[in-house]
Amino acid sequence: MCGIVGFWQHQEPAFQGRLKAMSDAIYHRGPDAEGVYLEGKLALGHRRLSILDLSEHANQPFHSPCGNYVLVYNGEIFNFQEFYPELKAKGYSFKTTSDTEVLLYLLMEYGVAVLDRLNGFFAFAFWDKKEQKLSLVRDRFGVKPLFYHFGKEGFSFASEPKGIFAAGVSRQVDPDHLDELFIYRYVSGENTIFKGINRLLPGHLMELTSNAEDVKTKRWFHLGDAARNFENIAKPYEWFEDTFNDSVKLRMIADVPVGTLLSGGLDSSGIVHSQASQGFKNLSSWNVMFKGYQHDESHIAKRFSEELNVTYNGHEFLGQEQVALTKRAIHINDEPLMHFTDNVLLGLSLKAKKKVTVLLTGEGADEVLGGYVRYKVHDGNFRYRLLDLINLIPDKYLKKDRLKKLKRYMSLRNPDAQMIMNANEVYLNDLKKLGILSSNLIPSYRVNILEEAKALYPTNRYRQLLYLEQHSHLHSLNDKNDRTTMGASIECREPYLDYRLVTGAASLPDEYFNSKGKGKMLAMNSFGKKLPTYIRDHRKIGLSMPWDKYILENPELRDHLESMHLSPLFEMGFLSHLDIKQAVEDFKVNPTENLGWMKQLFFTSLWYREIFGPESEYDKIFKTDRNQATL
Repeated sequence: MCGIVGFWQHQEPAFQGRLKAMSDAIYHRGPDAEGVYLEGKLALGHRRLSILDLSEHANQPFHSPCGNYVLVYNGEIFNFQEFYPELKAKGYSFKTTSDTEVLLYLLMEYGVAVLDRLNGFFAFAFWDKKEQKLSLVRDRFGVKPLFYHFGKEGFSFASEPKGIFAAGVSRQVDPDHLDELFIYRYVSGENTIFKGINRLLPGHLMELTSNAEDVKTKRWFHLGDAARNFENIAKPYEWFEDTFNDSVKLRMIADVPVGTLLSGGLDSSGIVHSQASQGFKNLSSWNVMFKGYQHDESHIAKRFSEELNVTYNGHEFLGQEQVALTKRAIHINDEPLMHFTDNVLLGLSLKAKKKVTVLLTGEGADEVLGGYVRYKVHDGNFRYRLLDLINLIPDKYLKKDRLKKLKRYMSLRNPDAQMIMNANEVYLNDLKKLGILSSNLIPSYRVNILEEAKALYPTNRYRQLLYLEQHSHLHSLNDKNDRTTMGASIECREPYLDYRLVTGAASLPDEYFNSKGKGKMLAMNSFGKKLPTYIRDHRKIGLSMPWDKYILENPELRDHLESMHLSPLFEMGFLSHLDIKQAVEDFKVNPTENLGWMKQLFFTSLWYREIFGPESEYDKIFKTDRNQATL
């Protein structure tokens, strides 16, 4: 895994100092080597994190022997070895054992038509010198990031927004997207919270010609179409276990040590079990500890690791270390931290970096297999249909916070709104309480994806919801995983996002997703049967942190809470209608009940302070002067 940057100017020749500044801004993505390519008005840069073929021969940019093609590439093609016989038969010879060289030759031979045959995650830029065409490509599910900007001078792109800012593009909040960020915790589609900065959508490619003035964007992967065309699966549970084990096996391919993020839940435990059962040695597990907190699962992760002879590494992050990690995570992520565990995952990655360069994770399993408790509202089970009656119960009789949140959710009477807002912690009643309303309550991107889901699963809302999540919530999780691990120069791999698993599962009949109160039937009825009962029967908890306690008890976080009303953020767009002083007071009176919306406000304002504030460490990222630097 690595980082890529580049630009294509309309008029002026490519300036090497600009490319150097962009590359240095994403140094953490590839501290092992740096490479550049300059041709006329075009510039391509690469930062390498060495994982396959550690020699300098595998450094990028990669050039074709004929000199007509150049590739800068971030990611892994796990099935790259399958292509050796085919390419050698066509006359290609290899100077490395890296997947980059294989990808270059495949693109030379087949063009972007070969993308459907690739098993992996990737974001790359491919330059065809003869055709004067630049192609940018992103993997099916958005595991690897790619951002871009069109300006008066030309086009620029980078693995992270900071790479584009280093090119001289100004940092500005786009107030038109503050409402979606607050309500959904993530700006969907091509948009970001930064004005003028867009992301290439997963499963899409962009082709640029004529000095980047002629641009075409295409969707090269459509999950609905792929699911419809997937071959019939005769024995789904056997198929799932076999394919999952092969996915894990492929993701163990590396010339560096590999570890696994282990929570103690079904998903990550399944990965470790698969590794051990396939005979992999020197395995290590990495776990975030929350001693004394109800969400702590470290005892389960430790026990399971020891039973499989896996080296367990548990770490806890408290006090000022946690605050420092939070600020560092903001700087790494560029965009606001809205999953609220980015800091501890960054901390764990920094610890793991001392021993491994690759980490496997169970991320994506919930969205692919149907694991979240919140999905059950839509599974058609009679006892969950009774949840409609919760609106008749006064709040004072709802003792559990989960039930109060559920009541706020069920107050959404529109079925589509219930689907689209399923992952939210802020609902219409919360907006009314805060005195802020949005004209962008249901963003068009999410509506369009829901329509795709309805076309694929016309009568099953549960399946529609999974499809919607795979094209929205999963994107934000992938962004979080990429930043928190790459912030420590670690590659994170997701076995559950192997395209065979995602597409095959999407093709199965509804009966394999009619949970009857139990999620992840494909996993539970395959490898799940081989896991210990203390894992298989363990109630899903999920990684979360007691932020109400942290915000009120940590002096630095408490100071920020008390001074939030001074932030210029609350003079912008949607948030300008909020009485932030009153919101803070309401939170202090009842922190547990109001934590859902306060986390969004708190972390967005903390993000604004760290990215735009006069005393922020963020500006130190741009230490390279683009007007003076030389390559």
